Order: sequence, then structure tokens, then C-alpha cells
Amino acid sequence: MRHFDEQAFYNKRTFEATGWTYLQEYAVDFLDWYEECLKIAPTVPAKDWMIAHDMLTPKDFWRAMRRGIGNYFRAQGVFPDFREARDFTAMTLLNSIISPMPRVNPADKLLVGEYIPKGVRSKIRPPKVFAAFSDADDLDKAALEPGHYVIKSNHGSSHVIRAKAPISDVDMAAYRATCAKWIAGDHGKFSSQWWYQFIDRKVFIEEDLCREEGEIVPDFRFHCINGKVALLQLDLGLGTEARNNPVFDGDLNYMPHDFLRANKGEVDLPEGAETARKAAAAICKKFPYVRVDTYVRDGEVFLGELTFLPNSGRRRIQSDELNEYLCGFFDPIPQVVAIGA
Repeated sequence: MRHFDEQAFYNKRTFEATGWTYLQEYAVDFLDWYEECLKIAPTVPAKDWMIAHDMLTPKDFWRAMRRGIGNYFRAQGVFPDFREARDFTAMTLLNSIISPMPRVNPADKLLVGEYIPKGVRSKIRPPKVFAAFSDADDLDKAALEPGHYVIKSNHGSSHVIRAKAPISDVDMAAYRATCAKWIAGDHGKFSSQWWYQFIDRKVFIEEDLCREEGEIVPDFRFHCINGKVALLQLDLGLGTEARNNPVFDGDLNYMPHDFLRANKGEVDLPEGAETARKAAAAICKKFPYVRVDTYVRDGEVFLGELTFLPNSGRRRIQSDELNEYLCGFFDPIPQVVAIGA
């Protein structure tokens, strides 16, 4: 894979100074570079893997690539550097455009359990799924025992309804309407998250990990690069004013830096944190970059989803030290791979 030699020219152009003037040219140069690299790239079998360049029409691939780059340019104020690892978010964006994705789609929340290696299946599991439907109108066909549940979509982000059974007719009608919008929506359409287009869309009902109303189960987000756990982003108090995002290195040592949100101080990691870390390390081996999202409750570890472009590739790492630390794991940076027979 040759270097993206045109990068040096664009590194001198900022959004503040040029606006969108050079976006089209950057996208053209990047596409030319990418297609040249594909001609000489190593291959992976088509029966197991897919890449955006082959799965999308040329027009749709162009749109996905350009939107991803444009989102980054506007949010960061500079073009992404695809020549070397200088920014964590740029590397995750490059990964989203060029890296292969398994055909058993790991972004599908209903398939995420298939990515738990046999050696750790006794240590981590997805939440139990009670029912799944392709049509939101079928939602009321679920035979649910009285209790608390979560309704989600398998192909989107932040699609969550907390429900208590038995569910009233009024609430069920509202849930069906919301789920119909989820199924109709194209998550990832306005970014480079092309893989969501290839998920068989469903809504599903799973167990609620919160045992009582208002409880928040800690969200352990392991950022993994080139098969290694690089960072734990612990999300505490989601949806509250007390929300805290302390971060820890790959060995679970606290790091006093802000990542994507405010790190308000160190907290004691609960029982199960090391188990979650080991599970993430096992799950991430085949991906240049993946965020393994887990939950820990009373020492038990649950796998929520696998994320490949956090925050659609828009957010800035708030700490230069943390950014440099993360970029050290991108050796090599995401590589061009072609699809073979």
C-alpha cells in the first residue's frame, strides 16, 4: 500500500480558511489513491468478507466516503491525515472506509454473540432476547411475562425503549410507531458507516439489565486497535448531570485525561472489570479497530454491541496526550484489502 502522497497538500488547508473549497478535490485524490491500492492489495475471501467499494454502487460509495471525510473536516477543522497515525478519530474514519467487514455483520446487535470466542463464552454473554420482528406491527405478538424489558433495533444507535409488561394498548401503539420509524430509518446514511445498510432490520425485546427503575448499569467501552485493548472508556450516569467518563489504559490503570467527554475523576472499577477486559481482548482480534461495548452488573459481564466508528467520526479527542497514546497502537494504520474469489 503506497502512501497517500497528496496528503501533504491538504494538511495545509483548514476549514476556517477555505471552507468546503477543497473537499471535492480531496475526495477525488483519495479515491484515486484507494483504487490504485486495491489493484495490488492482498485479498480476503468474498464468502467471508465485504468492503464498501464492492458492496456499494460507485455513486453510493462516493457519497459514503465524501460524507465521512466532510463530517471530519467540519468537526475537526482540518482534513483527516490518512498518511500516518496523527489522530485517533482520523484512523477510525479511514478504517470505516477501507477495512473489510465480515459478512456475518458484527454491527448487527442480534448477531453480536457470534463474535464471542468459545474460550470466553462462559465469562460473557449478550442480554437474553425474548422476541424479534421485522415488522413493528408484530411487536404486540411477544408473549412477555410481567417485568421490565428493553426494546431496541438491531441496526441503529440510541434506539432504546424501556418497557414494563404487561404493556397497555396506548403504550404499545406508541412503541409500534417508534419502532416503525427505526426500521424505516437509514442509520449511518449521513456518515461513512456503510455496513448498516446490509443488516436485515429488526426490532427486538431483550432483558433489562437494570433491576429497578432509575438504576444505571455501568457501560464499559473498550477501544481496541490492531487486536489489543488500548483504552477503557467507562460511561457512568448516562442521561444525568453527574455523567462521568473516566478512562483507563489497556491494563485498567487510570488515566487523568479527557477522552470524548469530561473525565470527572477516578472511580473504583467494579468486580467483573478484568473479566470484561479479557473478553474484549479475545473478541477484537480480527479487527483493525473496534469498540467492544460491555456492561458489568454484580460481576456478570454482558456484550452489548460492536462499534466501528464512534460518534460517526466527528468528535475530537480532548486530550493531546491521550490522542498520542492511542495513535501509538495504529502500527500499522488500517490497510487496503481487496475481496478475492
